[in-house]
Amino acid sequence: MRAWLDVRAGVAGDMLMGALVDAGADLEGVQAAVRAVAGEGVRLRREPVLRAGLPASKLHVDIVADRSGPRTLARLCAEVEQSSLAEDTKALALRVLRRLGEGYSRGYGIDPDEVALQEVAALDVLTDVVGDCEALRLLGVDSVTASPLALGSGRIRTSHGDLEVPVPAVAELVRGWPVVTLGPAVDAGEAAPEEPHPLRDAADRYVPLAGITGDEGMLTEEPAQVVDGRGLGELATPTGTALLRCFASACEPEPPAFPITIGVGAGGRDTPGRPNVVRVLLA
Repeated sequence: MRAWLDVRAGVAGDMLMGALVDAGADLEGVQAAVRAVAGEGVRLRREPVLRAGLPASKLHVDIVADRSGPRTLARLCAEVEQSSLAEDTKALALRVLRRLGEGYSRGYGIDPDEVALQEVAALDVLTDVVGDCEALRLLGVDSVTASPLALGSGRIRTSHGDLEVPVPAVAELVRGWPVVTLGPAVDAGEAAPEEPHPLRDAADRYVPLAGITGDEGMLTEEPAQVVDGRGLGELATPTGTALLRCFASACEPEPPAFPITIGVGAGGRDTPGRPNVVRVLLA
């Protein structure tokens, strides 16, 4: 099975997972793989939504934090290594995590083994990486290409301060991959107020400061805050970009073959006139 990823509106791990599940990957199978590395602390929910009028699947990653503190990417790799995941999924997930670590390392000038993510962010990354790799395996995909990538624009709020888009890790990860430039957002909304944030005191230096909603201990991250309401914000996340670079062997502006199945995964925002989605076309 061949897959072509349409990332001309950007890419994030949950968007890609939503597209793969929408294309037919068994959600229960993906959940089982996530459970193998994250235990019962992460639950996946699929919600049918519209993005600029386009039907899509929003894959929610709900996290019950266990207050174990920050986790290094090296620890996440060890958890994948020691898991019961299918060997193909395990090997690909390790490639993605190491690629992600290299991006953070080069972008922020730190040793890869010292890259540490706040607990919620670490579980979110682990879920996205393992879930996407398992979804690809469940679909029987053995060849992947992808479109040029939209990066976004403006500035976003991170635990390291306000940074230009693309943030340093994405700028490193996207090296050598064609990108597309989108016009200004129709309405980026008002600037997020300055107030205490659950991720601001994390050990890491690069977590995008998003809204975190919660109910009875369940946490769900929302899109990164756009500074001053200007620009499109972060359309390509570090995790999504690392997944793209490890999945796709080449960039192709158009799908290489007539698709037999199409899956559409939604991002958190609904921008008028611009569907905030990742599409996967299987042939």
